[in-house]
Amino acid sequence: PNTCVSTIKAIKDLKVNYLTIHISSGLEALKSVKKISGKTKIVGVSILTSLNNKSLKEIGFKMEVKKLVLHQARLAKKAKLDAIVCSAQEAPFVKKIFKGEIITPGIRLKGDSSNDQVRVTSPSEAFKNGSTSLVMGRSLTKGNIKKNLQKLLQQLI
Repeated sequence: PNTCVSTIKAIKDLKVNYLTIHISSGLEALKSVKKISGKTKIVGVSILTSLNNKSLKEIGFKMEVKKLVLHQARLAKKAKLDAIVCSAQEAPFVKKIFKGEIITPGIRLKGDSSNDQVRVTSPSEAFKNGSTSLVMGRSLTKGNIKKNLQKLLQQLI
């Protein structure tokens, strides 16, 4: 908690709009950061989209992805965070608990490789599931960006 608070204090002058913190930092850290964040929106990062149930078990978690993300959504709510990062696969359940923004990574255009991401969805499926914002990287930046943006717009219509 002290390190997280020190970070917020150190960047106050930068007028950051959004700042992420891993929900696994704990409730005390989340509440402390939110308390001093001012106009900066605090975004809680849940389980990374590159992890699945097997990966969680390997690193010592006993809960499956869905249960752990729901638990983290409750912590984010309790800490009054502004947004949460979770996969679109968990978004339908998260939005029942957490009423802030739902930011979703692991977005792939139809036909794109999932690469190292295991919990991926299309942009339209993510919005349908309750995501309010998307994080997109390789699907847009690999190859011709203009064509990829046109493909994205076509898939959203």
